[in-house]
Amino acid sequence: MELLCSEKHNSEEKKDYMDGIINIYKEQGYTSHDVIARMRGISGQRRAGHTGTLDPDAEGVLPVCLGTATRVVEMLTDTDKSYEAVVLLGIATDTEDISGEITAFGQDRLSEIPDDSISVAVQSFKGEYMQIPPVYSAIKKDGKKLCELTREGKELTPEARSVTIKEIEIMSNIADGVLGEKPELVRGGDGSEGSGTLVLQEGSYMDRFGANGEPEDDRFKRNNDPEWMKDEAVLTLPVKRFVIRVECAKGTYIRSLCRDIGEKLGVHATMEKLIRTRVGSLGIESSLTLAQAQELAGEGRLSEALIATDECFKDLPALHTKEKYDQVLENGNIMFFRHFKEYIKEPVSPVRVYTSKGEFLAVYQFEERRKLYKPLKMFTQ
Repeated sequence: MELLCSEKHNSEEKKDYMDGIINIYKEQGYTSHDVIARMRGISGQRRAGHTGTLDPDAEGVLPVCLGTATRVVEMLTDTDKSYEAVVLLGIATDTEDISGEITAFGQDRLSEIPDDSISVAVQSFKGEYMQIPPVYSAIKKDGKKLCELTREGKELTPEARSVTIKEIEIMSNIADGVLGEKPELVRGGDGSEGSGTLVLQEGSYMDRFGANGEPEDDRFKRNNDPEWMKDEAVLTLPVKRFVIRVECAKGTYIRSLCRDIGEKLGVHATMEKLIRTRVGSLGIESSLTLAQAQELAGEGRLSEALIATDECFKDLPALHTKEKYDQVLENGNIMFFRHFKEYIKEPVSPVRVYTSKGEFLAVYQFEERRKLYKPLKMFTQ
């Protein structure tokens, strides 16, 4: 109640309308909807949206768009993303991650798999491949999410979809251990680490998992512990663990990628941990926890964390209107070469478009047939 009152107080004091993006680090235990609800209270704005759901047990980058920046949500959701995940070899679960119930296990082959075979299997997924999404997912069939149909007892076989893995690499040693242990994450190992220890390579963010903020009312515990966590015999099953870093295009399920790596090796596999490290150009380095965002808001400094909307499009070329055509842009009309200050010899598309005074208002795309630019997304209030 104290927290809610504090957020309400911040909301009442908030006077400035905020347009832009705040790069939030979603901590374990929160749903993406939780984050948006909290950020509405912290920022004092109702108009807010996130750029791609993260499961409650996952952590990492969840950009929150405020004001007119909510119009960028769809475009950011479609951008490339980067993740790190702990792959767990030895068991399979119905959800394809560690929160689900075990559907199969078998440790006979684990000891026979050399580390270099695991490396080769992981690298084999670079490029395009046909991936079967998990049945517990938000993909819709006949208007309903697959996860809802699965919970209703429907037996489903999702259709395979083409996904693109742009980069993939192993970011740790390959550690032997048992299922029930919590692996220790260390850096710069000297070879004396105990069984089950994951030694992270330079550039890994996996040791940030669970290290942000303070738990509130046990929110950072798993939402629903699966039944197998109470079975001592299952908890002592031998497993192998390692961390992978993945850069992928939209539509890729990292849970399913972990499953497929296991299948390539001839063993069961599931995903134990997931941390999203980048969405488009927004990386984990600039992210804030909800607690940090609330602290800034309490000091009247939340705007300092606000990322301008056009930062999401900094890889696109920029065009500026001539002063007499500013109104044409503000009205979202089509634009011709003569409307811009820049000399356009070879049309590029899409482009960021600014007024003559440098105010970012839109992303336009070029239409070859009519030789003109038309609005793809407007960001005017």
